[in-house]
Amino acid sequence: MTELQATITTILEKMTGLNKSRKDFLIHTMILFLSIRSRLNFLQLARHSNTYVESSFRLHFEQFFDFADFNTLLVKEYGSGHFINAFDPSYIRKSGKHTPHIGKYWSGCSQRMEKGLEAGAFAAVDIDNHTAFHLDTIISPNKDELKNKDITLMEHYVNAVCWSAKHLEQVSQYLAVDAFFAKKDFILPVLTKTNLQIISRLRDDADLVYLYNGPRKEGRGAPQKYDGKVNIQQPNLSKFNLVFEDEKVRIYDIIVYCKFLKQKIRLAYTQWIDQNGKVIVKLYCSTDLNLPAWMIVKYYQARFQEEFLFRDSKQFTGLNHCQARSTNKLEFHWNCSLTAINIAKVNFLLALPKDRRKSFSMADVKTICHNQLIIDRFFEILPQSTELSKNNPKIKELYYYGCIAA
Repeated sequence: MTELQATITTILEKMTGLNKSRKDFLIHTMILFLSIRSRLNFLQLARHSNTYVESSFRLHFEQFFDFADFNTLLVKEYGSGHFINAFDPSYIRKSGKHTPHIGKYWSGCSQRMEKGLEAGAFAAVDIDNHTAFHLDTIISPNKDELKNKDITLMEHYVNAVCWSAKHLEQVSQYLAVDAFFAKKDFILPVLTKTNLQIISRLRDDADLVYLYNGPRKEGRGAPQKYDGKVNIQQPNLSKFNLVFEDEKVRIYDIIVYCKFLKQKIRLAYTQWIDQNGKVIVKLYCSTDLNLPAWMIVKYYQARFQEEFLFRDSKQFTGLNHCQARSTNKLEFHWNCSLTAINIAKVNFLLALPKDRRKSFSMADVKTICHNQLIIDRFFEILPQSTELSKNNPKIKELYYYGCIAA
């Protein structure tokens, strides 16, 4: 566990306002999230800890910890430096009548509205390392709470971006969001209130207009600005620049006027060619007019790395397991679950040279950490006169017992 402890300690030492007791608890808890193979709730955390009882975990989880600051420092310390931000709400299973914010939210897995909670998660996508790191998670209010606050869910998402802008802007100037957020109610407030630029995908029937680049007319009257509507299915490709082409995709670049945003955007008009030769058109865009079209497509596709964070945290670090009925405890649990994935990636993926890296397996990480937790516990219980050493190569082999074969 020494490598995991060193990573967490390095970042905590850069943060202010934390005493030794709080730092020790955070180190201990993050490692437990990587080590426990059963449900991750307060009772199981206490059962696997020889330091803290259940009430201690409950009290610490209620106290605020700036996970956004911790993860931003972690990303800047160990990442490649080539990042984009990503934002995606995720459905969290939760039952109970008295849980705050419980309501019906969209579940991408079941493709329908389901009762539970929603976590609005921010991530830093590392382009060069082909992975994503969690930054922060904010709980979404339910329908009744939105009504009492007199705001819409989209306004809540905008507020969440603004609250996190200080950390997001340290990571990248770009925020990638899916097609659901390609609306003026989201994009325009974010552009106005932050220094972020949006990367997204437009609807297939988006109302776009060509810019007029011909000769200026003489005489009175305003000069011509536009040159007709963009027909998405049959565009005038002579107005586009073909910037990339292979057997799977063609990417065309153009700056157009977006009517619903009332401003210019850079459009990556993309034709995907499936196995049967059918052409599927996708419209990717950026509010940054200087970002090349092929980079827009690359960045937008890279945001899918955030989905692997949700997958790994739900399968291995108990994102769905929190049984608390407090907003603070829920957000602490979610952030700790996702941050544990960051710690695992730093120590078991980025610590290796690129030519030696294999596909990242949280199942292996969980196995190694669980074995180490059990073996270290044995050493604490056995008499001191026992002739064993943690540095013995045979002991270290046990840490990897049960891992997936390479």
